[in-house]
Amino acid sequence: MYDPDRLKKAYDKLEHGRARVTAIRSAAEDADAHQDTPFRIFFRLDLCRESCFYGDSLDMMIVFPEVLAIIDRYPDTPVTAFNNNFRDSMAHILWVYKWVLNACGGFYQIPMSDCLKFLEDFKKRSLAYGYHLRSYYDHVYNFYYVIDRQKAEEAFHRFENTARDANSDCKACERNEMIDFYLRQGDLDRANRLSEEIENLSLRCHGAMMRAWLVLKKNYMHYYLRQHAFEEAEAYCRLIDPRRVKNEEFCYWDDFLYCYAYRDMGKALQIYRSHWKEWEQEREPSTLFDISLNCVSFFSRLATAGKKQTVKLSMDQTFCLYEESGVYRTEALYSYYYHKAKDLAQKFDERNGSDYYMECLREQVSFLES
Repeated sequence: MYDPDRLKKAYDKLEHGRARVTAIRSAAEDADAHQDTPFRIFFRLDLCRESCFYGDSLDMMIVFPEVLAIIDRYPDTPVTAFNNNFRDSMAHILWVYKWVLNACGGFYQIPMSDCLKFLEDFKKRSLAYGYHLRSYYDHVYNFYYVIDRQKAEEAFHRFENTARDANSDCKACERNEMIDFYLRQGDLDRANRLSEEIENLSLRCHGAMMRAWLVLKKNYMHYYLRQHAFEEAEAYCRLIDPRRVKNEEFCYWDDFLYCYAYRDMGKALQIYRSHWKEWEQEREPSTLFDISLNCVSFFSRLATAGKKQTVKLSMDQTFCLYEESGVYRTEALYSYYYHKAKDLAQKFDERNGSDYYMECLREQVSFLES
């Protein structure tokens, strides 16, 4: 007998990841078979959540158009008992739509025309629902940051100056967005002033006391890494180390790898040995580019500062450069990650019509050779 409550409770018992995604997809198909429109939408949005926060967002990008097709056919669909914190299903969809827009930039496989259609559709649906365009401008800023810096900055200032509404991220999350913007602009004084309320915990994310504080520290870590100020960056690496804060959301191991390649080569090598396999399994291309770029830096430093022409690693046969001896040439590993980063950079830049990713790679190699 079809029982959506039972289906929800059953998949909630599963570990996050592929097994839960598969179970949620099955629940959505059961709701389809029984023409239960509220749960046809809810289960798909729950799949989006699982994919976005515990996967690589690919499943979300596949299933979300199905959600739009259902709500367009049944526009007055109510919520279920599991998502009744939203006014109706459209309010829930517009909230999840923000995750989709974030993911658009991360997959070069999504054509530019489709990305722009998503942005325009989100804008139209937001206005039709009575929302302001604050969230829309925020996502225009993030999408165009690697494509057209002037257009991105114009969108950011529109975001700043547009009224908040029910679809806005919490005030602490938005504040961190502003802090990150001004750090990228090099305006450290303004970023520091904006940070004060998060630093003293008077401004926090709803239901997550330390999350905004940890995001703040992540923003500063990235700022100092961009400045090649590795001593300062190391202090922030320690603050957000997931083993310390017991929060797996803040697993920036490849950034830690880059930092420790300049601060503690032994620790950097330990990080690579512990995380190389999960990095090989990464499916979101923009994340894989960042990982590859940081590995380029690591193996360059291992060869120069560490004076290691070979390194002993416990890889398995899934690694394309697998050596039964376990001895790997650092030059070969550097080349492997360099060409992976270059391939991704070219694909993103071709999709975006810019040279942002290749310029990131060129700048990093130039710094390593300086």
